[in-house]
Parts: sequence; structure tokens; C-alpha cells
Amino acid sequence: MILHQAVPPDAPPDEQDVLEQVGAVEAALIEAGWRTRRLAAGLDLAAVAGALADDRPDLVINLVESLTVGRAAGVMAPTAAALLESLGLAFTGNTAAALALTADKLATKRVLRATGIATPPWIERDGAGIPGPLIIKHATEHASFAIGPDSVVANADAARALMRARAAEHGGRWFAEAFIDGREFNLSAIDDGAGGCIVLPAAEQVFDPRWPEGRPRIVDWASKWDPTDPIYPYATRSFDLRHDDGPLVERMAALVRRVWEVCGLAGYARVDLRVDRSGEPWVLEVNANPCLTPGMGLAATAERAGMSFRDLVGRIAAAALAEPTIVTPPGSAPSSARPSRPVTAHPPLRTTLVAGDPERIAALCAATGVFTEAEVAVARELAEDRLAQGDASSYRFVLAEQRHGVLVGYACYGPTPCTESAWDLYWIVVHPAAQGGGIGRTLLDRVTEAVRLEGGTALYAETAGKPAYAPTRAFYARTGFRAVATVPDFYARGDAKLILLRPLD
Repeated sequence: MILHQAVPPDAPPDEQDVLEQVGAVEAALIEAGWRTRRLAAGLDLAAVAGALADDRPDLVINLVESLTVGRAAGVMAPTAAALLESLGLAFTGNTAAALALTADKLATKRVLRATGIATPPWIERDGAGIPGPLIIKHATEHASFAIGPDSVVANADAARALMRARAAEHGGRWFAEAFIDGREFNLSAIDDGAGGCIVLPAAEQVFDPRWPEGRPRIVDWASKWDPTDPIYPYATRSFDLRHDDGPLVERMAALVRRVWEVCGLAGYARVDLRVDRSGEPWVLEVNANPCLTPGMGLAATAERAGMSFRDLVGRIAAAALAEPTIVTPPGSAPSSARPSRPVTAHPPLRTTLVAGDPERIAALCAATGVFTEAEVAVARELAEDRLAQGDASSYRFVLAEQRHGVLVGYACYGPTPCTESAWDLYWIVVHPAAQGGGIGRTLLDRVTEAVRLEGGTALYAETAGKPAYAPTRAFYARTGFRAVATVPDFYARGDAKLILLRPLD
């Protein structure tokens, strides 16, 4: 079932876009073998509930962005998700709670600020002033609603005057945000199936050198939606970032992962950021229901990551159908934000990495709550090495995926340099929700089989002696490893390194 809001023929372009999304998503699902039907939703929720009950779908693709014709409708979008939750239906995208939070820009900014995420300061209609320049925004409308060349003003007095004028013309709540005069980026993310997200390549909003002098460099309504406006071709998306942007992109990706946690996001989302003249990134807005039209936003960044539109839609559907029970890592969103589903005990295995796997592996390691940030970074780097070099890399992988591609465990191993037949088991990790079901032993058996086939006679592993690693040491003992050496105080004072051996001949 594809659920979307009813769109009248005379609706503006930003509302008509929904129908293009519906057609594209439906085509991708049919190509993947799904049977589909559409349901247009209005304010008569009883009729929507009745239609869903008459022919209960296995999955609802939730593309509802609003539930009324006209403005001030964005805050109604979570109602559709709330209805689906009340009916116990599996559906794509975010929960009603996450949609309700992110539909209100001011509520979102308060959460970001309270959790230490940099977001530009702001004032509301009668609030105390902050230094200009300032940009005026609607609190609950998205898609650059009512943003134009006059939306950036010099000071708080001018901001208050424009907020009053905008409220008189359009209604609703307005606020003035410190205008970050710098580069603008959009980073999209999709559910990794392990409680976190895969951050897709960063897209920069590039303003053409022909941009009119004196006009603020912002993606206003005309530059986004009106092809007849002279400025329309001058604001474009680019993935060709500067050669030294790597550290900045990683900082922004880390911010997106943190936003995902604190806002309780799931499915897919987009985060908009600006980078000031000193290179500091600021989170502007969170879109928990971004456009799925091919070639636009999320779909374009997924394609940049090597993911076809069909694959993207498939991953979004999989996240809704097969989510593991999540043990929430410290500092993340409550695990109750999404209904849990049991993890299968014997998932299929694969040995070839694909785009996005390094981030999924890092998220899996982080979900255990055992590894440090530096250790998680190493896990990601080894996967990136394999993905970049292929068979030339010395790192081999086995991944355990639940039905629909949810990563629940993995192992990384490789030949020990300068030895004749020794191999190292670098990582073996199972999601906490899946531990005790035999996945770790299955992974180890596959590693052992592969090593024997390549003439290996010994498999070595290293682990820590601190109490948190007691379950890991017990696993190794149960699976035929024995300690052959101990290096006291190796990782830290009182934390020894244990070198373990499993003979294979």
C-alpha cells in the first residue's frame, strides 16, 4: 500500500511533487516483485482506517507530507503515521513522534541545543534580540515556504517587523534565525537496521557566479520551485567537493548521526547544514520525510553512493519490515521509539562488501557499547580498505544479515604478515539483540572454513582482559581458542592483552 495525501489538480509545485514520488516508488516496488495499490488520504481518517482494514497490507509506504489543502498543514503529517501505529501496521519512514518533533523547527532546535548540537541562535516574535543578519522562517512549513530575497534582514528590529508581516499574510508562527553566511550542505541518511544510520554522500548547494549582487545566497522558494524565475538555474546541487573537504564532511556526518539519535529518527531523513566562514558546521533543519523523487535530494545522494533507486526503495522497505530489537547505546534515542522485531538466529551470510557497509559495520560495533570511538573508527577503516581495494586488500569479511538485509553480525580476518600459514581474526561482532542465538559461532565456522581452504593452520585472536570483555573471552573459550600469551597493562594500566590461538590442522 502506498499512502499519500490527496493532491488537487491546481496544487502548487511543491505539493504536486508528491504524485511524482508515488509513481516512481510504485514502479520500483513493482519491478522488485511487489503487488501495490495506492490510497489517497485526507482529513477523514476513519475512511483511511476503513480502507486499510478492508484489505490489510503487509507494508505501507508512507508518503504523506500533509493532510490539508493549503498552508499550515505540515504539522498534520504525523497524523498518518500515528494512525498506522494505532492499527499495528508496518510502515516506512519515521514514527509519529519523530515526525511531530521535526515538523516544528523551533521544537527541533530546542532539542538540538539541549543536546549540544550546534544550531544557529534564534528569536521568536517577542524575544530578545541577537546580532544580525537574520533569516525569517515559518516554524512548521518546509520546502522553502515564503522564503525570498527579502527574508534576510539586517537586525532584530527588522526581523520582528517582517515576522509580523509574514504572520499577517500567511498565518502561523515565525522566527528569526542567525543567518550563517557560508556554504550550504544537505546530508541524507538511511536506516542501517542496527539502530543507527548510514550517512550518504554530502551534497553542496552551489550558487552560480552569475548570482545577482546583493541577493542572499539562499535556496528560496523561487530558486527551488519556479523554473520561470531568472534565479532558478543558478542554485544547483553538487557532489564535487573541494579536495580538502574530507575532515569537514566527516564532522558533518558525525553531526547527522548524532541528530539521528537525539531526534529518534528511523527509515530515512535529511539534515540541512550551513558552514560558517571559520569552517564550523551548524545544523539548520531536520527533514524526517524528505522527497523520494528520482534525481532529487535523497535519491540523488543514494545514487552517488552506488545505490539504484530500486535498491534505495528496497532498503527503506526492509527497514520497516525487519528491524532487530535494539539495546540502546549510551546517549542514543530510546529503544521504545520503534516497535521491536525478533532477530533470526541463523541469518544468511555474504562475503562481498557493498557501498554503505563500512558505516553499517561501524554502527554495529557502536551498538555493542563495548568499543571506543577509536576502535569503531578502525573497524570502519578496515571495511573501507576492502571496499576500495577489493581482492588486493588483506582484509576478508563475512557479514550476517537478517532477512531484508539487516546487519546483525560480522567477522573480519586476514593472513598474518610474514608467516607461512597463520591467520588473524581481527573482529567478530554480533548485535546485542542477536547474541546467544549462534550467530557468532556461525561466523567463526565460516572464517575457519575459508582459512583452511587457503592452507591456514592457525587462527589467532587478541582480546582485552578488562571485565567488560568477559563475555568475549568466554565465547573464545567455548569455540576452541586457548590463551598462549598475556601482555600485562597493554591497553591501559590493569588491562592486559590476551593472545589466543585456535589450531586448525
